[in-house]
Amino acid sequence: MSKKSLLLLAGICCFTIAAAQNVYTGIELQPTVAYLKNGNRMVRLLFHGGNSYAKATVRMDFNGLKDSVLIPASEKGIAVFELPLPGGPVNRETQLSVQVTTDGRTYNGRCMVAPTQKWKVYLLPHSHVDIGYTNVQAKVMKIHLDNIDEAIKIAKKTEQYPEGARFKWNTEAFWVVDHYLAGADEAKKKAFWEAVKKGWINIDGAYANINTSITDSRQLMQMFHSAVKTAKEHGVEIHTMFQGDVPGASWGLSSQADITGIKYFWGAPNAGDRIGNSYKWRDRPFYWLSPGGQKLLYWQSSPYSIGYSLKGNKIPNFFTVEDPLPFYTGKPSENFLNPFLFNYLGELDQKLFPYNMTILTWAMSDNAPIDPELPDAVKEWNERYSSPQLVITSTKDFFHDFEKAYGDKVPVVSGDYTEYWTDGIASAARETGINRNNSDRLLQAEAIWALRNKKAFPASDFDTAWNNVLMFNEHTWGAHNSVSNPEDPKAIAQWSYKQGFALTGLAQSKDLLAKAAASDAVANGIDVYNTLGQERTDVVLIPAEQSKAGDLVKDVNGKSVPSQRLSTGELAALVKIAAFSKQRFTIHSGKAYVGERATVSATTLQNKFYSIKLDEKTGHIISLEKAGRNLADSGGLNQYTYLPDAAKEKIQFAGPAKITIKEKGPLVVSLEAVSDAPGANALSREVRLTAGVDRVEIINTLDKKAVPAKEGVDFAFPFKVPGAQVRYNIPWGSIAAEEDQLQNANRNWYSVQRWVDVSNKEFGVTWSSLDAPLFEIGTQTSAGLLGGLTRSPKWISYMEQSPAIYSWVMNNLWHTNFRRDQEGVTVFRYSLQVHDAYDVAAANQRGLSNHRPLVATPAAGPVVESLFFSIDGKAVYVESIKPAADGKGVMVQLVNTQEQPAVVTLKGKTAAINIWSSNMLEEYNKKLEDRVELPGKGVIMIRVETK
Repeated sequence: MSKKSLLLLAGICCFTIAAAQNVYTGIELQPTVAYLKNGNRMVRLLFHGGNSYAKATVRMDFNGLKDSVLIPASEKGIAVFELPLPGGPVNRETQLSVQVTTDGRTYNGRCMVAPTQKWKVYLLPHSHVDIGYTNVQAKVMKIHLDNIDEAIKIAKKTEQYPEGARFKWNTEAFWVVDHYLAGADEAKKKAFWEAVKKGWINIDGAYANINTSITDSRQLMQMFHSAVKTAKEHGVEIHTMFQGDVPGASWGLSSQADITGIKYFWGAPNAGDRIGNSYKWRDRPFYWLSPGGQKLLYWQSSPYSIGYSLKGNKIPNFFTVEDPLPFYTGKPSENFLNPFLFNYLGELDQKLFPYNMTILTWAMSDNAPIDPELPDAVKEWNERYSSPQLVITSTKDFFHDFEKAYGDKVPVVSGDYTEYWTDGIASAARETGINRNNSDRLLQAEAIWALRNKKAFPASDFDTAWNNVLMFNEHTWGAHNSVSNPEDPKAIAQWSYKQGFALTGLAQSKDLLAKAAASDAVANGIDVYNTLGQERTDVVLIPAEQSKAGDLVKDVNGKSVPSQRLSTGELAALVKIAAFSKQRFTIHSGKAYVGERATVSATTLQNKFYSIKLDEKTGHIISLEKAGRNLADSGGLNQYTYLPDAAKEKIQFAGPAKITIKEKGPLVVSLEAVSDAPGANALSREVRLTAGVDRVEIINTLDKKAVPAKEGVDFAFPFKVPGAQVRYNIPWGSIAAEEDQLQNANRNWYSVQRWVDVSNKEFGVTWSSLDAPLFEIGTQTSAGLLGGLTRSPKWISYMEQSPAIYSWVMNNLWHTNFRRDQEGVTVFRYSLQVHDAYDVAAANQRGLSNHRPLVATPAAGPVVESLFFSIDGKAVYVESIKPAADGKGVMVQLVNTQEQPAVVTLKGKTAAINIWSSNMLEEYNKKLEDRVELPGKGVIMIRVETK
């Protein structure tokens, strides 16, 4: 019999029923991992059918030793008695035989007791930070701010407690600390930072519990900026993060470990609500190796809700009290970890757990007041048991102890831990699209400020805007009753607060973009900016109000460039712009200049790259032809699919399409297919080509009806690419679906940043979704995913590759937190680019170009402006550039797309430059030469200044 099988037997107990009746009718023995303070192994004696009231004698026969214990009489009755076994530590599985005698009656029981190790269990006190959910955000915030004050009081009170029982408080999200400091006077701030330095208060790096898979690279970095920067200003370093509730996380977290300094990650997901297969990673710590070789130590603990299930649901909480306060029961050890902890550690023994320490969180509920009795509960526990010993900990302290003890024994794992809870964002598709665009707009505003070498960069304003973008991706979207009672004033208020992050970010990003381009105005002129690191020939759209002078566009040398007035009122112009630069164009009366021509007929579009044909009945793209290949499968691309009740067997499609020519050319041509559509008031699908541009653009406009019943909306893109592999862009890199995913990660749907590529060895297509991040592979793999789905077989464990991509744009599958329904007009834009064999660098450049188009602004300042240095490197792309916050130089983020190391050369255009490796805080690290080497798939951040 294997060791594991023997360990399983340790949990099998025998008990007998007495012939004579007594208060209790039988006994059961439960072996535990515990050792009492006197060194004896402990077994729990349970009384069945009633309690033990009379005095009783317990005779034990164990491991060749015999002993007896007296159970005292009890007026209240004893339900469980802890038996100290004779002898020392148990070194092999041994049977325990017990005889209980009371008032002449006898009860016999047996069980197997297996070896165990001496345990140390670290307890993390916190209150899970939902920004909303349990109540309106203002009340939620007050609870968390009050918790800090209460924590300092308790820590001071328990300062002389035995080590392990001294109180520490984990703020979980820097959002709490940020608001605490904003409202504190100087004395309170001083007391706070003193508490931090004493270890009473722990600050982790994450601003909030973020859905990391839907953040882009900059947002993922920004997630830690406020905490790390603020703490360092007060002499405190942060290298840890805590993520509560959210199952899964982006691989990009490890890729940016050197940039952010975050090297340790404690995840404590939800207990079972739509967590897929993620529970299988519990208590399996690993070093998370990034594609570029960075490492982050990750431990996913048991769910954060253990404290609630043991104690929090038995004291006043948000379900029962409007404004809960710290609650004293007067019985700290009641409703604590006995017997939960014994069972939990016993299960780890059965799994042959290789460490003698583990971690649990202790929170009374979401947004709960502090548990003021925890130090006394831990103190009493440690006075009773020598093992497991409890240690009140911080994220920082636990990882320090664990890595010191076991750092050389922890396995190394690589792959994306694709998140599960991202599906809910499609319950607010309009705002999700707005927020994605806000992020791109801020990146372009920063780039324009940098390439213009413009002074007085408003770093604080940008940080505020970035935090709004980030906070829209925070995991709390609404109230706990957002689906069951969406008309509740609190539910309405909470969604309004959440929506405000996207809408405020929209206003801020537009304002900052305008400020970046502003200076002394030039009449009748337009400046066009290229915010990317490669030269581009592309169409730029000039707003109608900025192009009233006419339809003729000329460059700075007076040469006409192709242009066309669109049906929207915008003026389209085809221009060529160098990397990280701007050019001046002027607008004149007269006919638009015609260069290359794109053509359009009743159902076809054509330029020198593509020949497109729409089905005259459905409006689907039935031919996507380039270089003699048609990449549209027989059903057609851009199909609207609707799943009522989220049921695939009930699938519905758009009605017959009325196709009209919208843009007639010669520069821009488009066809618009208008249809009735289930779940909607109207559907418009526009397909557009531009002369001289290697890109197919799709603009889908959906006027949605509010449907409270469950539903799912997709746009299907079944490409004809036999033997395809699906790859897609994640923060700081790209992965192959299935091949580069962690075991137990989400495979029912995916979240894309800038591109998905569907390719075989010879050809393929790069697909960008500008507004909707979710997609499925092969079919609607989200169908039927209703309810909590705890350990459901509906969660996919292996993703078969398919060239069919489904853009999952809307759903309301959740039963809490997210929106029940959505209505109104939402636009979903896509770009398609057919190519030869897959090239990861080219895919990244396509994705960047699609998400960061050429920007037209009113003319201002010099006629031509560009970044003061050049960047040249094969297979390396510039993720972003921005002015340094201190006004000295430019920060550059570089990503190597290939497996092999790559070299980037930087040269000053008019003056010599200095280059330093840097980080999120923009610090001067190592001085570099003008040739910067990146490891394969590596990510670096550098600082560039003129000498």
